[in-house]
Amino acid sequence: MEIKWLPYLPIYVALCEEKSIAGAARRLSCSNAHVSRQLRQLEALLSVQLIHRTTRQFNLTYDGVEFYKQAKHLLESAEVINEKLCLSENAAGKLRVAASASFGSLLLTEPLVEFYRTYPDIKIEVIFTETPFDLIEAGFDVAFFLTDTPPEGYVGHRLGSLDCKPYAHQQYVKQHGQITHPNELHTLTHILYKNTDLTLDHWTFHHATGNEKADIKLTGGFSVNLVSSMVDAMVKGCGLAMLDEFALSKLPQTERQQVVQLLPEWQTSAILPLYILYPKRQHLPKRTRLFVEFFRNSLEHILPQAQKKKDAQSRERLS
Repeated sequence: MEIKWLPYLPIYVALCEEKSIAGAARRLSCSNAHVSRQLRQLEALLSVQLIHRTTRQFNLTYDGVEFYKQAKHLLESAEVINEKLCLSENAAGKLRVAASASFGSLLLTEPLVEFYRTYPDIKIEVIFTETPFDLIEAGFDVAFFLTDTPPEGYVGHRLGSLDCKPYAHQQYVKQHGQITHPNELHTLTHILYKNTDLTLDHWTFHHATGNEKADIKLTGGFSVNLVSSMVDAMVKGCGLAMLDEFALSKLPQTERQQVVQLLPEWQTSAILPLYILYPKRQHLPKRTRLFVEFFRNSLEHILPQAQKKKDAQSRERLS
């Protein structure tokens, strides 16, 4: 017999104990609208009103009090079972992962394959997307995203920052000439990265051997929300693109040799750091812990080197 109301228990118990929709939403790291919707669905499934709610009052009905007692007991029993499963030696189950399509397909594919080979009993579903979403409501266990600050209600481990430099195809450079200073960038066509939340058009350049600094705003000939499309356009001679070295790593050797780094004597300030995120919770499944640890170890060999180099250069400029 299917018991359809079981998934609603955590939200209902949180509502009863926090005594408000906003409090339950904060506790479970989800939106007020999600809590309200779940409560309505639960009451519809049970065909009873559990809570009297107005703009000023929030009181349990008689049925609501009785249901809370049983729901609390069921959740406590489930916690005991979950704790035992988390301590199990066998890592298994399904893991849903979200990642920015721009860097994910370039940076994560090989580590994902290696993780699956190491833990074949963990089934991985990966979604590459640039669409903003709530990690919990969308049902994801882990996400990789560029962000200034991890959102509230999530644990975030910083993996590193992208070390972007201006690149162009050598034929484009021959046609438009070499540049020697960031202020000359306005004479070239720019291929910009842009998504719904972020446009990478502001860059600060520091001279590698001096204290000179240049703040530059790039104007896009066109913009895209995929790094791979930026690379394709740059290779076809459409303009220059601000790219991290990893974005060029998948090019065939003959094409890579035709890509020129502009302004090699200048360094750029790091853009948004890359984080691995997962929801805060008391008991993290072992498969999630293993995944996070694996990728922290894997990606630290790729991203931090560039950032450490920049940090050293920054200290030299300040000394």
